[in-house]
Amino acid sequence: MNKYRLLALSLIITTFGQATEVIVDRADSKIFPEAWLNPKTNPSAQLLPESDQARCRALILQALAAYPSEVLEENLKKVHVVGSLRYSGVSTGGTNSRGTVYVVSNEKYTTAQFERIFHAEFSSILFRNHARHFDPAAWQQLNPQGFVYGGSGVKAVKAKKASTRINPGLHPEGFLHSYGTASIEEDFNSFAALLFMGDPAFWSAIENYPKIKAKAGHVAAFYQKIHPSFTLDFFKSRRR
Repeated sequence: MNKYRLLALSLIITTFGQATEVIVDRADSKIFPEAWLNPKTNPSAQLLPESDQARCRALILQALAAYPSEVLEENLKKVHVVGSLRYSGVSTGGTNSRGTVYVVSNEKYTTAQFERIFHAEFSSILFRNHARHFDPAAWQQLNPQGFVYGGSGVKAVKAKKASTRINPGLHPEGFLHSYGTASIEEDFNSFAALLFMGDPAFWSAIENYPKIKAKAGHVAAFYQKIHPSFTLDFFKSRRR
């Protein structure tokens, strides 16, 4: 038994009782919501190679372990890991539906990028399900005067403004990277994902840019309203 199978077994034991199903061996159209199966959205995926399935399952289970079982049971039913993903005319690293996250694993993504995609996509589900805990007006006040988001993640991809590489040039304006300017949800995702990842460049930005610190504070407060275990100390403990 290789190390990934051992890790998966260990994490299955420690997360026993949570209802999230991790699926790494399907890529047919049935993995998508029926409402997506139309000419405009036209979703498609490629099967994850069998040689990568155990590793990806273990990584997702490890990422799930960061969340209390109650949060998973209420908000996340399935995680699909696929080899590629395309919808609405663009190729993407991940997406989400009402209670499902889709994550791509291939040679383009490092292990850290793979995990970050998962946290970002799950944050979208939480963002929708717990919208009452988020104050869009307070968030918008941190953006430059007159700033208007690009419209959506799909539009950002088509406009080649979908980079998730941390960009210090955008920090004074309150953004972590160009993809965060696509929509308020993508902006929120960028902070949520890096809070869970504990990225050192992200924490450096918090310490040096007031708007980044303020937005990170809004996101941390949002998560704590979802579950009391998501304290500031919890997120600081994930710092790398």
